[in-house]
Formats: sequence, structure tokens, C-alpha cells
Amino acid sequence: MVVRLRFLLLGVLMGLALSASSQNLTTIDSLRSALTPETTEAQFDILNAIGFEYRYSYPDSTIFYCSRAFELGKQIEVKKNLSKPLSFIGLAYANKGVYSKSAEYHERAIEVAIDQQDSVQLAFGYNNLGRMYFDGGDLIRASDNLVRSRDMFEMIQDKLGLAYVYRSLANLYKSQNQFNHAVEMSTRAYELRKELGDKRSIVSSLLELGLIYESMDSTEIALKKMRLADSIVRQVNDRVTLAELELGMAEILFDEKNVKEAYTKAEEVLTIVSELSNQKLFIRASLIKGKYLAFLKKHNEARAIFEDVIKKAEESGNLVYQIEATQAASLSYLALGEHDKAQELDDKVEVLEEKIKNTDLQQQIERLQFQLQIEKKERENAMLKSAHIKNESLLSTQRFQNRLLLGLIISITAAMIIFWSFSRKRKLINQQLQAKNHQLSDLNNEKNSLMNIVAHDLKAPLNRILGLTTVMELEGGLPSKQLEYLKLIKNSTQAGSSLIIDLLDVNAIEEKVSAHVPVEINVKDWFNERISSFQVSADAKQLSLENDNQGAGVFVTDVDFLGRIFDNLLSNAIKFSPPEKSVKVAIHSVDDSIKIIIKDEGPGFSDTDKQLMFQKFKKLSARPTGGESSNGLGLAIVKTLVDRLNGTISLESTLRAGAEFTVTLPSLKK
Repeated sequence: MVVRLRFLLLGVLMGLALSASSQNLTTIDSLRSALTPETTEAQFDILNAIGFEYRYSYPDSTIFYCSRAFELGKQIEVKKNLSKPLSFIGLAYANKGVYSKSAEYHERAIEVAIDQQDSVQLAFGYNNLGRMYFDGGDLIRASDNLVRSRDMFEMIQDKLGLAYVYRSLANLYKSQNQFNHAVEMSTRAYELRKELGDKRSIVSSLLELGLIYESMDSTEIALKKMRLADSIVRQVNDRVTLAELELGMAEILFDEKNVKEAYTKAEEVLTIVSELSNQKLFIRASLIKGKYLAFLKKHNEARAIFEDVIKKAEESGNLVYQIEATQAASLSYLALGEHDKAQELDDKVEVLEEKIKNTDLQQQIERLQFQLQIEKKERENAMLKSAHIKNESLLSTQRFQNRLLLGLIISITAAMIIFWSFSRKRKLINQQLQAKNHQLSDLNNEKNSLMNIVAHDLKAPLNRILGLTTVMELEGGLPSKQLEYLKLIKNSTQAGSSLIIDLLDVNAIEEKVSAHVPVEINVKDWFNERISSFQVSADAKQLSLENDNQGAGVFVTDVDFLGRIFDNLLSNAIKFSPPEKSVKVAIHSVDDSIKIIIKDEGPGFSDTDKQLMFQKFKKLSARPTGGESSNGLGLAIVKTLVDRLNGTISLESTLRAGAEFTVTLPSLKK
């Protein structure tokens, strides 16, 4: 059943890609006929549209047309959407499997969207970058970018974009067997597409939901979703998508021993498509027909179909269908008493399965090489950041001297009026001071440039160590003593990475004095989602995470600040709690404010701790109970952010009797 499901899902996904390409040939022809030599924004949009339609079947054509679109967009200085052709080129390279080039173009698209203050394309850029990392096997970067995209689309309430990113998150959750979350995300995408009214997108969402339920062994629900999609696609007369749905249901029905209905649907597919119009669908439908004939013990007829499928699959290079058809043909030969031929085909199956294993291994190697390239780039940028940190103290002193020098210039200018006789000498001093001022200004600008370059890349060397230790663990075969050393390396590296993140947060909070970005949130839903993200950490320490969420209505705040405050307090409670204890989280809406209460059963705070706890780099008497790291920055960040939101934070605690933090935050004005 597992192998069969693998074939089913792979076949459906390949069919979807082909369906997308086949379905839009008329659209491509229409767009190409509309192209003219004019340098207008309309031509820019047409070039982008053509490139987008080609992204699955002919990614090189996407690169060609979208490169033209980008150059045209720069020439006519479009105010928005200049990042779109770069994103499409990134998609094309991802479809070709060239993930390093894909990442390069997606990152360029994000930079252009930021320059143009194009929120919609920026959110799409993060979604596309996240999907590229997902395809490349880097689930951590994929999750970071997809969550960032979701937050942006939710803030600007872009339903089309939300449908895309919910679908991306559904695929991510499904890959990790988190099927409940996958169903939730896919259902949200489906509801949004129903609101938008695009029937082809609705069909795609229903098929996606069906596949998720089939992965959960909920075959009845899966077929229900697919049948609903079938009824919709018949209304829009989309024959290719109809064939895809019928075939998907046929394969599920055959697995469920409903062979007659499966055969009927396969026959309908064969009336819609032919070998020339859509070979993959033709092969899959032929396989079901052959298996049905074998079920009826018509082995000669079945064998002929299987051999035809083997031939066509070999010509197209599709190993999955070669294996499935060869296995089925072997069974037919065995039933006909031709044991030598059956054994020959069984041997062929073993060879084909070895080819698939080699292909999978090669893909894993390519993904690892891609990650190493990214990390090499990050390591090089981190060297610049290291140099900046060493000189930061000097630059701070120079900025102070700069202010003093400016004051000195003013004093000297006033003194020149009184002491005219010294004017020439003072004029020379003034010129020298101005030169130094310009020099200091240049140094300050250089420092800011260095900060922008390395701020997001300082973690690369540590992340590479973490990645390599994970690879070593997965390879196995290490003695227990070496595994213990490896665990110590991972813990130390993780502690260093956490310290760097907190240092960057402190720097960003202290340097960035721009206005808040107030956003409306549903208090209950927002905190439920946030609390659930810590369940894994709590389970790892056998802690009971108790949620008393009585939040109500809509609350306006800076979501980024609120998230950091809550995450730091709750992660601290988990970090310092002994195993098999409880951590209680309570949320209350009070007039125009919210109150957050987080209580643990940890070691508590001494009187000395209470005097130092909101100061940076002050480690307190308590120590983490699970070997975690603590750098003395978390509570300092919390206090700064609470003050920025005009809120209050209080602590009730005695030594060895737990701690209870209470944060009260007023609503902000939009």
C-alpha cells in the first residue's frame, strides 16, 4: 500500500504539472499574438504573463520572456511589479532543479520589491523563496519565509496571495506528516478560492485536499473531495483536468478493491486523452485497464497492455511507471505459466528500483551541495560582520567625538568675532575640523553599510556546524562516546546561535526608532496559534502546557513586538521548569488592553535577581533544567519592547517557589 501510494502521489503531481502546461497553450498563443514592439507597461505585463505560463513545461522560455520583461520594466521605469519577472525566473530555475540560481533571483526580487515598497510582490517573493527552499529540502528556511509571507498577506488582506501561501504551508505540513495542520491550511486556501470564484483554482484546491485525506487513509473523504471537484470541472469543460480527477479517483478506487468503477473511470479517461495528447495520463489509465483485465483473469490481453506501457514509459524515461507495469506484466506471465519470462521481468524490476534509489541519492547530494553553497556565501558575509563588531566601539567613540567637534566649531566661530586677530589661524583649524567631520561621516556610513550586509548572515558558520553534526548523526555508526561529544558540539553551537539572534534583536531595538506598525489581530486565535507552537518544546521536557485563553475581540498592536515579548517569556518558563511540572498561560481582555500571565514552577527569583533581571548580560541565579543556554538578554529585550508599547510588566516570585510574570499592554491607534 505504501509503494502504491507513492506511485499515486507522484503520478498525480506530474499530471498536475502537465495539466497546467497543456491547459494554457491557447492562452500563450493569444498573449504572443498581442506582443508588439512598443515599450509600454502593457507589453511589460504581456511578457510576464507569457513567461508565467511557460514555467512548468518550458522554463527556459520563462527565463527568456521574463528577462525581456525585466529590462523593459527598468527602461520604462514601472512603479510596481518590477520584481515579478525576477520571481518568475526564480520559479523557472527551481523547476529546472538549479536551486542556487533560483535562490539568487528570488532574493533579487525581494530586494526590488523592498526598493519599490511593493508589499504584494514582496509577500509573493517570500512565498516563492520558501517554496524553492522546500523543493531543495531546506525545511527551516522554507518555514521562515512562508510564515513571513503569510503574515504580510494577512496584514494587507490579499486573498489571492493568502490562498497561495496557505497552499504552500499545506505542502510543508504534509511533508512532515502533520496532516491536521495540512488540512487546515488547504481548507483555508479552498475557502478563499471559492470567494474569488476561479473554478479552476477551486478544482485544484479540492484535488489537493483529496490527496491529503488519502495520505491520512481517509479514503471516503478523499473521494468525496475529488467527486466535488469532478462536478465543478465538468461545468467549465476543462477536459484535461477532468481526466486528471477521474484518473486520481480510479487509482484510489482500485486500491480500495472497487475495481469495476475504477475501470469505468479509466475507460472514460482514455476517451478524453490519447498517447499523443497526454502520454502520462494515457499510461496511468492504461495501467488500470490492464490490471482490471488481469483481475478478470484475461492475462493475455492484460500482458499486451502492460508491455505497451513498459515500452512507452521506457521511451519517456519514467522509471515509476516502468516498475509498476513490469511488476504487473510479471504477474500475468506467471499466471500464464511462463515462469522464465516472469523471473526475467522480476530481475528487471530490481534493476529499475536500484536506478530510482540512485536518482534519489543524487538529488539528496545536489540539495546538500546547494545548502553548502548558501552557507559558504553566508560565511563570507559573516567575516565582514565580525570586522564590524571589532570596530563598533571605536566608531561609537568617533561619533561622540564628531558631536564634540561640531560644538567646538560653533565655539570657535563665536570666538572669531571677539578675537578678530586670530581669524586666519582659527579659519585653518575650522577647515581641518570639517575634513575630520567628513571623514567620520564616511566611516559612519561605511559602518551602516557593513551592518546591512552582515546583519542577517552572522549565524552562517554556526548553522553550518549544526547542519554537519545533523548529517553525522543521520549517517550513524558513531560510538556512544563520540555521539556524546557530538551532542556537546550541537548544544554549544545552538547556544552561540541563540546569543547572536538576541544580540541582533537588541541592536535592532536600540537603533530602530521608527513608528509602530499597528495591526489588528483576533486575540484568541492569535494566542492559541502562538501557544501551540511551543507544544513540542514542552513535550520534550514532559511539561504540562496549560492554556487559559479568555481573550476576546480584536486588538491593535505591533504584532512583531508582541510576538517577541510572548515568545521570550514562554520559552523562559519552559527552559527553567523542571521536567513533569506545569506552565500556565492566561490571556485576558480588559477594556482596551490585554493582560498576559505566564506562571511556571521553576526555581524562582531571588531579591538580587529581581534587581538585575531586566539588565542586559546579567545572568541570574537560576539555570536551565534541560541543558539549554541562557545569555542574559531575553528579559532585557522583553522590558524594552513592553516600554515601547507603553505597557507594564511585573513579577511575583520567591526563591524555589516558581515565578509569575504579568504583562499589560494597551491597544495602539491605527
